[in-house]
Amino acid sequence: MTTAVHVTVVSGDAPEQMSLLALAGELDYTNAERFRHNLLEAIGSEPRDLVIDLTELTFCDSTGMQIFLTVRKLVQDRGCGIALANPHSRLERLFHLTGLAQAFGVQPTVAEAVEALRSRRSPL
Repeated sequence: MTTAVHVTVVSGDAPEQMSLLALAGELDYTNAERFRHNLLEAIGSEPRDLVIDLTELTFCDSTGMQIFLTVRKLVQDRGCGIALANPHSRLERLFHLTGLAQAFGVQPTVAEAVEALRSRRSPL
């Protein structure tokens, strides 16, 4: 049986106008709809950059990847950016093989993901 994916809002660690979420568990077709609902609820309606910490996400299938793409579009439609942080090696490889690593701004740490989004916002 698949372990449900838990979405946690990490308060206090994210700069203003940025949300930090941490995922834990396995993401596949059996729990994708619940995950999508929980993720959208955690993001809220306010335009904010988004960092998703994948440290504890141990599995993700194509259904999960589709949800990440949906969330990316939502965040970008609001004029904000998204970065994913610290994926397990298999998940990181999946993002690279599909060409999505660059699109999502996959970073090795949460701090680097936060900095990558900050640098996109800062004027030249």
